[in-house]
Amino acid sequence: MPRASRPVLATLLTVAGPSLLLLAACGDGATADRAKAAASTVAAGPACVSTDTTPVALAVLDFITKAEPLPKRFLTAAGTDSAVPADGFKVLQDEGPTYFYSSDTVAQRKIREKLEEVGPYPSMLVVFRGTTDADNGNTVTVRLGGHYVGGDDHGKASPTRSFNVRCDTTGWKVAASTTEGGA
Repeated sequence: MPRASRPVLATLLTVAGPSLLLLAACGDGATADRAKAAASTVAAGPACVSTDTTPVALAVLDFITKAEPLPKRFLTAAGTDSAVPADGFKVLQDEGPTYFYSSDTVAQRKIREKLEEVGPYPSMLVVFRGTTDADNGNTVTVRLGGHYVGGDDHGKASPTRSFNVRCDTTGWKVAASTTEGGA
């Protein structure tokens, strides 16, 4: 019998390999049960937990990407209850350089000098105003505000916005946002 050439052998393995794997998988009832259980877990969707901080991260991302002017650098209040929580802070870091902003006026002046050195990019202090849960933890309202620090926009306020973040079968999503005070 002649020896099969390498391209023919490769083609046979490519065609036959998946079929052999399928047959092996079908032969074990326990494997099929595990696959069925995994499929039902996926169909039920993720379990959103009210202590999850994902709603804060989604709200922060929506807040900063819709701000006018679009900030390129971010600040958060250091050591206060207005500081953006960890997941939200990570979002700020992912979107641009992020600094801690102190309540100390000397430290604030140093940060503004540092921002001016780096360039005239819009810099926003993002202020966390809290969260409230509803609907057994499946809806979280996140409140954020802020203002610009340094540059041409220094002192310009970014109005406080409330974000309703809801859990559905695919996970957390920003369902709605409103600007407080009618602005």
